[in-house]
Amino acid sequence: MFSSIRGTKDILPKDQKYWDYFKNEAFKQSAIYGFERIDTPTFEMTDLFLRGIGIGTDIVTKETYSFIDRGENNITLRPEGTASVCRAYIQNAMYTESQPKKFYYFTSIFRYERPQSGRLREHHQFGIETLGSNDPFLDGEIIQFAWNLLSRLGLNKLNLNLNTIGDQDDRKNYIKSLKNYYTQSDWGDSKCKDCENRIKTNTLRILDCKNKNCQNYINEAPNMLDYASDLTINHFEKVKNYLDLSKIKYTINKSLVRGLDYYTNTVFEITSKENKSQNALVGGGRYNGLIEQLGGPSTPGTGFGMGVERVINEIIESNININEKINSKILFTSIDKNSYDKKIKYNLIARNNNINSEISTEGKSLKATMRYANNNDFSIVIILGQDPNGNNNTVSIKYLESGKQENISENELLTMLNKNNNE
Repeated sequence: MFSSIRGTKDILPKDQKYWDYFKNEAFKQSAIYGFERIDTPTFEMTDLFLRGIGIGTDIVTKETYSFIDRGENNITLRPEGTASVCRAYIQNAMYTESQPKKFYYFTSIFRYERPQSGRLREHHQFGIETLGSNDPFLDGEIIQFAWNLLSRLGLNKLNLNLNTIGDQDDRKNYIKSLKNYYTQSDWGDSKCKDCENRIKTNTLRILDCKNKNCQNYINEAPNMLDYASDLTINHFEKVKNYLDLSKIKYTINKSLVRGLDYYTNTVFEITSKENKSQNALVGGGRYNGLIEQLGGPSTPGTGFGMGVERVINEIIESNININEKINSKILFTSIDKNSYDKKIKYNLIARNNNINSEISTEGKSLKATMRYANNNDFSIVIILGQDPNGNNNTVSIKYLESGKQENISENELLTMLNKNNNE
């Protein structure tokens, strides 16, 4: 018997409603905020991610799925979304168009990680990217977008961590100070092997280390804000002001740097307040040098990635009733043979009016039909056939959540079904 590969997961029919719910809300909000959908290939040339993400990052050194194809090309399955969107922006000369350009995507991501709850080797990411403007308003907008989307999905036990890592000039002095701090501390043999390399090759990444021994030294480490230019501080203050106006609470976290080398200035992370190891739901920030690094013109950018599986797990664990938040799902049934054609007719009318509907199959008793409706998340059962008084043109409507039942005429049923298309 074959099984799915370790670190991958089937999305079964019973779970699809959560995915549909997420996508409906995410895509709807993207349109409201003026973002357009972009899709990029599943695999890219490996060098795209080496340049973009950074050679010293965990993603590149430990987690990419890379291989040589039959044409001797070094290929990597996409480990994150931003670099591919930037490559498409450059390749299609979108920098010549009106700026900024605003994109959203929903895609599979591949990373060779140790599988656990909320961490798969193939997972899904929803992301947005805004390219072509350095306005701090746009940093605030992407954070507000992420916060608002999670709220729309029913999640409200959230923390927002915020930081600035400055521009390249700011970081030169900061990294020098950081390196001095770590080399002069008693960190010594207690540091992990990764940080032994990081202190020489990518010192900033030490702040992102999850090893407990290494984390013990982070609190006393130098603060980036002490090395930031007036320009950087002014940018950060405007981002915070936008969040204050949006009434979004945040915590300044000086050790937040994110795991990708392309970030500059604003970085943020939204986490669940639940005490679990994989509680980061969204992460992102500004990346002003990435387009240029990938061969394009100097172009500022900002964006985020949202882990879809983690968000859906959070929705399920929070017992959010998504059935109240999606369109009514109707089941048509008939209690006599003369009404069989009617249930087909009204089911077609419902679907033509964008209503999620089905008909009950033959041979089921009314009791079995109701049980089926309850087990499959229907909200309404419409029963066609003679009423107790022998009237043929009366329809019974059963509302499953409240248990309420009412009788209406077929003309009223038509009005109800057509109303959905007019709203």
